[in-house]
Amino acid sequence: MSRDQKAIKTVKFNNEIKKSELKMSEINKNAIKVCCTTCPKECVVTVFLEDGLLVNVEGQGCKRGEKFAQKEIITPERTLTSTVMVECGGKLLLLPVKTAAPIPKKEMALAMNTIRQTKLTGPCRMGDVVIPNVCGTGVDVVACRSIKENDHAC
Repeated sequence: MSRDQKAIKTVKFNNEIKKSELKMSEINKNAIKVCCTTCPKECVVTVFLEDGLLVNVEGQGCKRGEKFAQKEIITPERTLTSTVMVECGGKLLLLPVKTAAPIPKKEMALAMNTIRQTKLTGPCRMGDVVIPNVCGTGVDVVACRSIKENDHAC
């Protein structure tokens, strides 16, 4: 297997055994560094694995850091932001949208393709669901601002 190939690895998280995709270069190491993004400190957290099982987390500056690092190793998630074309009042406008909650990283490209193909007509309000249950993730894509009939493109 090349260095960039991925493997399914079993990882223990909160006493549950889960399978996770890890790069082979990461599996061969005992420690993986993760940049925590849950607070402004942005700590570099080190996750220690032994035989593919998570055994220790170090370097977190707050309680959320440990949970973030464990989740990042097992099932990384991100909030996706983008824009959708809206035809309103005879004008084409871009509507900023985002996922209402984080979605799995492995679903990001498919979700982005779905968003890219979406076209809306008429006014919409901030918080309106633009795409329900995007890619079967259980998360909606929502409008981040309102667009009214008399809005302009700038």
